[in-house]
Amino acid sequence: MEDNYVDIIIPVYNETILTKNCIDSIAAKSDTPYRFILIDNASADETRIFLQNFARSNNNVALISNKTNLGWVKAVNQGIGLSSSPYVCIMNNDTVVKTSGWLAKMIAVVETAGDIGLVNPCFDSNPGTAKGEPGEPYIEIDFCRGYCVLIKRTVIIKVGGLDEAYGLGYYDDDDLSVRAMRAGFICVRANDVVVEHLKDTTFSAIFEDNERKTLHEKNKQLFYEKWGRRLKIVFIVTKDSNRESLKRALLLLARRQHIVYLWNLTKPLGIKHTNIRERSVPGIFSSAIFALTLYFNAGKKAVKRYDLVFVDDPRLGSKLSKKHPAVHCVDVDRDA
Repeated sequence: MEDNYVDIIIPVYNETILTKNCIDSIAAKSDTPYRFILIDNASADETRIFLQNFARSNNNVALISNKTNLGWVKAVNQGIGLSSSPYVCIMNNDTVVKTSGWLAKMIAVVETAGDIGLVNPCFDSNPGTAKGEPGEPYIEIDFCRGYCVLIKRTVIIKVGGLDEAYGLGYYDDDDLSVRAMRAGFICVRANDVVVEHLKDTTFSAIFEDNERKTLHEKNKQLFYEKWGRRLKIVFIVTKDSNRESLKRALLLLARRQHIVYLWNLTKPLGIKHTNIRERSVPGIFSSAIFALTLYFNAGKKAVKRYDLVFVDDPRLGSKLSKKHPAVHCVDVDRDA
C-alpha cells in the first residue's frame, strides 16, 4: 500500500477543537499510509501550541508555521510544494471523516479510470443522494469542492496548484477543477465516502458577513472573466438519432460547466453527470409541455432564463421559437 501514500494538506487558522476533531477523525478512519502537512496561518497561542505538540509527538506530520495569515490559497500551495506523494488530499480543518477506509475508497475511485483526476467525498450522511445508481462507485461532477478533495499527482504536474489570484479563497477550487478538465481529467464524487463539512468556519472567524460576500463576489467575477459564465442549455430530442454522438456533445458541454437540460421523447440516454438533467416527456403531451415551459421561462430574470434551446424537429422548433427567443433547430446526426 506504500504506492498509495497520501499527503493530507490542512491549512489552520485557530479553531483548535475543530482542528483536533478533524485530525482525530482522519486517524480513526484511515487504513492507508498518509502524512499530515499542516500549515499554521499565524494562529493564536492555543492552536499554535497544539499543532507544535502534535507535530513533535507524531512522525507522520510536517508543520509549516507562517508568521502572518497568508490565507487559504497560499497555504495550500505551501503544502503542495512540500508534497511528493502520488496523491494529495486538500482538506478544511472544519471537516470530520465519517467513513472507515475513506482514503482507500477514494483512491480506488481514481484508479477506476485513467482520466479521473480529482475526487470529492459526499459532504453529508446520505451518500445515496449523490445522483448515482445504487452500487455505482462515483458520479461525474462539475467541480471538485476544496473542503476535501483527493488529487492525483499527475494533475498537479500538468496544471500546478491553486491560482493565487484568488487571494484568501473562494473559487480557487473551481478554477483548479476547470484547469484539470481542460488538461483532459474529470472530476467525480465518491458515492460511498462521507466527510462532513461545517462550511465557512474559518472565513466567519476572520470576516464579517458583508466582507465574505464581497470577497465571494469579487472572486466569482474573476472566475467568469477567466473562464466565462456557465450557460443553461436545453436539448429537446424527439428522434432516435446518433446517440453516441449526442452523448459526447452533451458531456462536452457539461464538462465546460454548462447546465444541460435534456428533454427526451426517445429512450433515455442515461448520462451520469450532475450537470446533465434528463427528463422523459410523454409524446402525446410533449408539444404543449415544451411550449408552456419555454413560455414561462422566457419571462424570468436573465440569470434564470435558458440561454440556448436546441430542437431536433424543424416543425416543432418553428412553433417553440414563438415562445422563447433562444430556440434553434439542430441536426443531431450532423452537428453533434
